[in-house]
Amino acid sequence: MITVTTLGTGSGKPTPERNVSCTTVFRDGDLILFDCGEGTQVQLTHSQHRPGTIRLICITHFHGDHINGLPGLLGTLQLNQRTESLTLIGPEGLERYVRTLARLGVLGVGYPLEILEVKEAGVVYDCGDFAISAERLKHRIACWGYRMTEPDRPGRFDLEAARALGVPSGPLYGRLQRGESIELADGSVVRPEQVLGGARKGLSLAYCCDTQPCEGVGLLAQGVDLLVHEGTYAPDEGQIAHSRGHSTMADAARAARDNGVGRLIITHISPKYMRTDGFERQVREIFAATRIARDLDVFELAYTN
Repeated sequence: MITVTTLGTGSGKPTPERNVSCTTVFRDGDLILFDCGEGTQVQLTHSQHRPGTIRLICITHFHGDHINGLPGLLGTLQLNQRTESLTLIGPEGLERYVRTLARLGVLGVGYPLEILEVKEAGVVYDCGDFAISAERLKHRIACWGYRMTEPDRPGRFDLEAARALGVPSGPLYGRLQRGESIELADGSVVRPEQVLGGARKGLSLAYCCDTQPCEGVGLLAQGVDLLVHEGTYAPDEGQIAHSRGHSTMADAARAARDNGVGRLIITHISPKYMRTDGFERQVREIFAATRIARDLDVFELAYTN
């Protein structure tokens, strides 16, 4: 299972109702952050997640509501005596940004820090367990959207079938589950497909924030289980939204509908909207599986087989 938490769902500036942009993805004990707006480390203390589990932080662009929380969070990890490495992904200039903060004495980091600057579309990170790819979005400054994709996993192990074929319990089970053929003591060979069910599809999600409708959104969102998409403006405010490099909530719903998305989370809500329940009813007419997120909402993605 993957757990997605919307730590901050507002745009521009923090308000009593909404902090600014940060969405977390928790999988297999590791936490991935998409954006790190002001107050992210405070929001983490209100969530179920521990800062020490952060493995990767992906920054979309250099507007403050998406990055101003990064120095404080990195500093907190240092105060917590972190020793594990941390990877930062973001636009060109990210390394200079971090090094400048360190040179000025704003930031001191003693743990290993890997900084990967996105210079072109495509896969920017691949650890085997999952991959992160990036596509350029359409905003007022250089901005990248991200897609996290897990590889398909081997099918479920059929213990009864293995026993019927004479496979003794122990390490041979693990070899079969890893896709290896094994030879038994009597010389017979057991192949993985004899004891494994069909491959299980890995989960995928896309994060598109900030952007107006563009090709990059479609490339990232195509067929994902979950799309996290900005909806800064109300469904009928397309003119002002697009002129400022943003999307409406209806734009987000259309992106989900047109790209075969499983579920949609709308975030990055303008502070001028105190309530969004009416907007949610409207956009569900476009794409039914839509939620307009609030801070600290938790969403779960489960494997289907």
